[in-house]
Amino acid sequence: MRRSRNRALLAILAALVLLFGACSSRDDDSASSGGDGGGGEDGAEVEGIDTSECASDPTAEIEGDTIKIVSSYPQSGLTAAFAEIARGWTAYFEKVNAEGGVTIGDRTFQLEYEDLDDEYNPQQTASNIEELVGTDGEGAFAVFSVVGTANNINIRDFLGDLCVPDLFAATGSVAWGNPDYPWLTGSTLSPYSLESQAFVQYLEENQPGAKVGMLRQADEFGETYEESFRNAIEGTDIELVEVQEYPVGSDEVSSQVTALAGSGADAFFNGGTLLACPSALTAQQQEGWDVPTWVSGTCISKTLTGIAGAAADGVISMTNLKDPQNPKYDDDPDMVEFQEVVAEYASDFKGRELDPENAIIGYGYTQAELFVMAMEEAEAPTRLAIMDSVRNMEDVSTGLMLDGVSVTNGPEDNFLGETVQLVQYDAAEVHFDEIGELIDFEGQTAELTPEELING
Repeated sequence: MRRSRNRALLAILAALVLLFGACSSRDDDSASSGGDGGGGEDGAEVEGIDTSECASDPTAEIEGDTIKIVSSYPQSGLTAAFAEIARGWTAYFEKVNAEGGVTIGDRTFQLEYEDLDDEYNPQQTASNIEELVGTDGEGAFAVFSVVGTANNINIRDFLGDLCVPDLFAATGSVAWGNPDYPWLTGSTLSPYSLESQAFVQYLEENQPGAKVGMLRQADEFGETYEESFRNAIEGTDIELVEVQEYPVGSDEVSSQVTALAGSGADAFFNGGTLLACPSALTAQQQEGWDVPTWVSGTCISKTLTGIAGAAADGVISMTNLKDPQNPKYDDDPDMVEFQEVVAEYASDFKGRELDPENAIIGYGYTQAELFVMAMEEAEAPTRLAIMDSVRNMEDVSTGLMLDGVSVTNGPEDNFLGETVQLVQYDAAEVHFDEIGELIDFEGQTAELTPEELING
């Protein structure tokens, strides 16, 4: 693990806040407002987080020697493949516990976790989180790695009112940059608007007059792809000639792909997630629609590309993590350690067979590593201090991140995963190859994204 952080600068900023910061910066009509002012007798604040209306006290230190983390994510049904993310983070937490736990200041804690199945249903996610956290926030210290954009949107008011952290949300939604919700952070999954930007850059270099057909999910996730792509092609000769939607959770997209293939589009933005993604690639092959194709960053795991098989050959996407399937990382020490840890601590996970080459396990493992690093950098074992640490990472890298990739965020930039690598799938070799150099979007997500997608 490598981490550098300008703690001296933060100390200066903290002093300035204490000197000048008696005033609250929270808007009266903030969507996360509420509660009875339990934010600590000393009015403790950090930049960008107002605690004056918290329904629970975020400055209270953790009692005992355990930090309880809860989560909600699909564990059954068509979207159950997302459960592999949790295999990764539980393996890392178990490793940390076995090595003695997390040290914050002069105290050390074991990590305890509990989760429930929501089948990717946002209403069930809200019910699960309310059950796990409790109406007073006493059921858990923080929420971690909830899967899905609509799912996290459905819990952000509840958690924001309690001032309970919702950390490393397992989606690339740009809504996590909304300053009205400072208790919610995204993960290293790159903001979806950057995927649109990267594909447009690729087309400008290789097919500048492209006519693009897009498949998108009928929700906020799909809307982000469409609107950010429209934004990215402004001023170019690229056209978005056809958009087709599919219902959330569906894997039947053949009619939509047929319509796209018949639209005259000569490039395909496949914004499908989970089974809809490989289903679309298979339908594309059956249509004989052989055009440059982008697939969602949520679709580059072995599970999904493996379903598409030869139909996935040549598809383009982007990532910031090492691909466990790529033989160039077979002897990489961090990759070897990751696979050993997962095999030791999570080989038996919810009755699912372990596939150590499944990239989304590495994604979950990486979020846990970042979380632990942030906790150990926190000034105190409190929700506010740990939230402050998670929101102020600077040039942080983990073992599974590609060489040259790191994450940085701050009060004015709540996005991670802004340095990316284009990758292309080789079906014969069964892995993604990296193409070109890293693309550095650091600090640019808000600038490259329609504002209503972030703050809407």
